[in-house]
Amino acid sequence: MARTYSLFDAPPPPSAAPPETVSVGALTAQIKDVIEARFGHVRVEGEIANWKAHGSGHCYFSLRDADQADAQVRAVLWRTSARGLAFRPSDGMRVRAVGRIAVYEPRGQYQLIVETMQPAGAGAWRQAFDALKAELADEGLLDAARKQPLPRLPERIGLVTSGSSAALQDMLMVLGTRFPSVEVLLCPVKVQGDGAANEIAEAIDAFNLAADDRATPAELRADVLIVGRGGGSVEDLWAFNEEAVARAIARSSIPVISAVGHETDVSIADLVADVRAATPTHAAELAVPDRRDVAGLVYGFHEALRLHTGRVLAEHRHRVQSLVRSRGFNRPLDRLDATRQRTDDLAERLRLAGERLTRTPRLHLDALAARLRALDPEAPLRRGYALVGRGSTAVRSAALLDAGDTVTLRFLDGERTAEVKAAP
Repeated sequence: MARTYSLFDAPPPPSAAPPETVSVGALTAQIKDVIEARFGHVRVEGEIANWKAHGSGHCYFSLRDADQADAQVRAVLWRTSARGLAFRPSDGMRVRAVGRIAVYEPRGQYQLIVETMQPAGAGAWRQAFDALKAELADEGLLDAARKQPLPRLPERIGLVTSGSSAALQDMLMVLGTRFPSVEVLLCPVKVQGDGAANEIAEAIDAFNLAADDRATPAELRADVLIVGRGGGSVEDLWAFNEEAVARAIARSSIPVISAVGHETDVSIADLVADVRAATPTHAAELAVPDRRDVAGLVYGFHEALRLHTGRVLAEHRHRVQSLVRSRGFNRPLDRLDATRQRTDDLAERLRLAGERLTRTPRLHLDALAARLRALDPEAPLRRGYALVGRGSTAVRSAALLDAGDTVTLRFLDGERTAEVKAAP
């Protein structure tokens, strides 16, 4: 007969056998298997606390909720992953970490093995930016006194940017238009994402290594570097806010122009560089002079040389004439004819010397002026021709145009838009 219990009776104890006794290590191993199999990869957002970078390169810290300080998880960032960080972590910074849950058996604690980590929100990006800026400022790397001047007439421009960007095409067009004789050395790099900062820093170092190595051919030595990219989000531009890029720019013996994003975008690279450009196009304008200004400078030198030579000849001629008219010179009549002859010879020699002095420089300057005039893109326009363009690119062949394309016709006094029609 089944036994019944009242509400006040305690149920009988279970009849199951007690669990098997195991060692602490075995229990920890079982817990480890369950936790690691259950969670795998996780994405966690929280605030960094107790950040410690070990001498081995590994970093240990905790992640906690800002509004719940008693909820936290221990985390570790191994050296290989720490090298790939795009910012400098610190206590109080809010981050988003991706990794896996693991159990550290010697302590019986679970922890997050972080594989990648980035600031969470605009405030965290700003905090990382300000921290690195303050460190570099303390070292004097932002001081104006250490900035290098740009060369007035560079022969070669080194570009460190993406090899397939619109910013690159804009810079090449400006350089070719303003100063066609300049040579361009391109080192294409990643400008965003993992590894971008290291590629940029390595490219800057490579240009400097070539400049310092006398065995490197002259045509591979850049006189000035343009480092940058077009616009984008904070995350897109962040490679130029990393310490590796900043220190590569700071140790560069070649003057560096930083051209990152738009005018309102200010990066760490802008602050460390010798010159900051508002845009990549502006950087190209700063790197080389306008050929028309150079032509005016050459003409000015030509005129100065001509006037100086004429002044020297006039002074010598006046001295000779004064000597001939002097009383002492005319006293010995028997020497008058010989002295006059020598005076004429001296005047002729001075005239010939003056012509020889100015002939070669004048021919050289005239040749330079003629070459510059030949390169003037407005010369064909003055003869009645027009330049055909599509967007910001010049059209050099009819094969590049199809019926229905819209082109821009540039005349001497303005521009007009035209539509391409099929040939009859």
